Amino acid sequence: MSEDNLDKLLASMAQQPRSGPSRAPKKEVTYDEFQKMLDSTPLFMRETPDGTEENEVLEALRTLVFDGEGDEVALNFKNHGNELHAQKSYKDAVKAYTDGLEAGPSDQALRISLLNNRAACNLSLKNYGAVLKDTGVIIALSAKDGIAPPVKAVYRAAQSLVALERWEEAQDAIARGKELEGDKGNAVWAKLENEAERGMKRSAERKERERREMYGKLALQRAIDARGLITVKTGSPPDNPHPLHFDPEALPPELPLYDPNSTQKWVPPPASTPLVFPVFLLYPQHSQSDLITHFHEDTSFEDQLNDVFAESPAWDTVREYTPGNLVVYAETRARRLLKVGKELTLREVLAKAARKDDEGKEKDGVVLRDGLLSFVVLVKGTKEKEWIDDFKSKRDQNNA
Repeated sequence: MSEDNLDKLLASMAQQPRSGPSRAPKKEVTYDEFQKMLDSTPLFMRETPDGTEENEVLEALRTLVFDGEGDEVALNFKNHGNELHAQKSYKDAVKAYTDGLEAGPSDQALRISLLNNRAACNLSLKNYGAVLKDTGVIIALSAKDGIAPPVKAVYRAAQSLVALERWEEAQDAIARGKELEGDKGNAVWAKLENEAERGMKRSAERKERERREMYGKLALQRAIDARGLITVKTGSPPDNPHPLHFDPEALPPELPLYDPNSTQKWVPPPASTPLVFPVFLLYPQHSQSDLITHFHEDTSFEDQLNDVFAESPAWDTVREYTPGNLVVYAETRARRLLKVGKELTLREVLAKAARKDDEGKEKDGVVLRDGLLSFVVLVKGTKEKEWIDDFKSKRDQNNA
């Protein structure tokens, strides 16, 4: 508004008689103050009021702006929503577009425009479900009229599907969008398509990784059960950086987690696949022990003892712990004590210790406690006999 027109407006306002109840003395206002008053109304304002203060003029002008019926009201709400969208007042813009739709416009193009604009605001607000609802209605209305849906509606739907990680639906929407007239080969579609493809790959890899982990654990438990082991888990398991696992060299080459062109599928290893155990060798006569982190079950105890006692340990002051002077014992859950032939492999020892649940006897076997096996190593002879007698005495007392 120019200063000349403003002066005329002020002059005419000053000449108008007052009516109604007495009013407070008129406050002198400057030009800047009056301009701010004008800025507080929709017809002049450059910013949307924050709504913290009542504004009767604003409410009256809103009524004036949106006065009318049907398409006219809806169009006014649409224009107001566009202004709010331009100011990034997305929540208020959503309300304006919703009010426009609730006005019941008969113009199909206007209804689609309101839906599309509301979808744009909800996309900015990351309300992806709301975006899909509106774009879904647009696509349905377009199909009903036998026309192609607006490219922007399909693109916004694809963006929301990507954000929601609904990759297959996103790729379908992208493919349809690229086919729309005027949008073939659009670089924007290509970028979104690459994002969807990367997302699908990540999702497929994650699912396949979870599948392999789950079936791998089941396969490992089947292998444990097949060896007659008794699994025990305590409340305070020791740190074990080298857990029980299948021998990697016995497994087939690892397949890629995601390969859409391959018909080959990963399958868990059979129970007969060799296992590698962490094993404690206990020396109760000296209260010492050794942890063999990778005891391959097809390795003999003799081979392991040769490695462990290649040199005498510091605690063996009389140098009696030599492979040929040692015996190995395995204890089962039922506290059976079995002497282990050192020439036997770990797999063979576990098989000999296993007892099926039949003939009225409880299932028994070597205990796998918190993923670890334990065997007792003794110096053969008198000390061996003393330890065995003590073990059996304590066992019998506990069973009494």
